[in-house]
Amino acid sequence: MVKPIEKRSFGSFFGMVLAGAFGGFLVAIPAILIGAQALSENSVGGFEDLVGAIMGMVLGYPLGVVLGIWVYSRVFRYPGSIWLGLLGAVGGIVLVFGLAEPLNLNVNSDVMLGSYFIFTALLATWGFHAKKRPAG
Repeated sequence: MVKPIEKRSFGSFFGMVLAGAFGGFLVAIPAILIGAQALSENSVGGFEDLVGAIMGMVLGYPLGVVLGIWVYSRVFRYPGSIWLGLLGAVGGIVLVFGLAEPLNLNVNSDVMLGSYFIFTALLATWGFHAKKRPAG
């Protein structure tokens, strides 16, 4: 039996970020493959499969992050709001893609992709923590 987390700490927050990121990658990989396959059905040498793979990543990773946070919260009986976590994940997407041009994130795709992965997991975890504080 896993002992519940009764006190919020940096370690529990960081663990939840890692669980969310891991869940994000676990969901993003099949979403990328499905998106690429779905859009490449009738293509003859086009970029439709690339577009499908990118859309699979953009949609699959945040859903996986929220799923990872949900699993972490259930295993360790950690209180929080999964809906605010989902809102935080969407906020991470909007933040990175919205600030890509002003901050020149789109100049280097590695920086933009890394920012997308990090900020989506961080803001989703922050959103999860924004409500339902434990008693005491």
